[in-house]
Amino acid sequence: MIMIDLHTHTHFSDGRFSPEELVDLAVARGIKAISITDHDTIDGIQPAIDYTKAKSLDIKIIPGIEISCDCSEKGFGEVHILGLYIDYNNPELIEFSETIKELRKMQKMKIIKKLQEAGFDITYEEVEKSVKGSFGRPHIARVLVKKYPERFSTSKAVFDEYIGANRPAYVDRQNRFSIKQAIELIKKAGGIPILAHSAMYKKEDSIELIRIFKALGGIGIETYYPYDIIFPDLKINNRENTELISFYSKTAEDFGMLESGGSDFHGGSRNTLGILEIPDSILAKLELYLQTR
Repeated sequence: MIMIDLHTHTHFSDGRFSPEELVDLAVARGIKAISITDHDTIDGIQPAIDYTKAKSLDIKIIPGIEISCDCSEKGFGEVHILGLYIDYNNPELIEFSETIKELRKMQKMKIIKKLQEAGFDITYEEVEKSVKGSFGRPHIARVLVKKYPERFSTSKAVFDEYIGANRPAYVDRQNRFSIKQAIELIKKAGGIPILAHSAMYKKEDSIELIRIFKALGGIGIETYYPYDIIFPDLKINNRENTELISFYSKTAEDFGMLESGGSDFHGGSRNTLGILEIPDSILAKLELYLQTR
């Protein structure tokens, strides 16, 4: 079985590694296929592909994206949709990526203003220096951890106290795509829409979300995912995580949907690249779907 990881992030969204560093790490860990799925941006894909070709590395780069969607009308709040095997030169996808980049900047300006009003010495300009692509809240959190180590030991502490949802400095991003819009955009770009980390919800709620996703044209579910590491609030161990994977694999089969899997690697505390044994048959089925649809 070859190692694959179909959910990774670079510094073009909120990851710590450049695309080139991510590729090098994947090769070092024996991974043969990765998908770069930065949040709402495609900027990290071409550098990874160019680097892989220039170095003649034995690894497949699968173009991807992770789109943040609003599903509050159904009670789910923010939902993430992965697009795998996208054509990252698609004009509509490029326009989307550039538009969201500007909306993220406006949102972060408002968050930083609230932090300033709360007494923190932080400016938009100093945070922006660390941003390579899509501006994310983790960029703000890292600056606060660096400047106030006695106050914040981790980025999570910043989120928990100030910039997480419903916290004092939180500002929601406007004009989020709906699930339907994200699915349509991914399909127009030739990709496969996949519902990301569905087990972050209660099982009965996640089943309802999967039902909604499929009815809107969704094709697959991210069934392999390290919930025990990425979502500590779930308070599950590795054995229970394996049980979740089995449950959602069976759910995908019951719904007649494809499976995907990835580590949601960001670097730093999310040093998860290749941590899961994801069957390469998943990759084969995704590619068969592309050939036969």
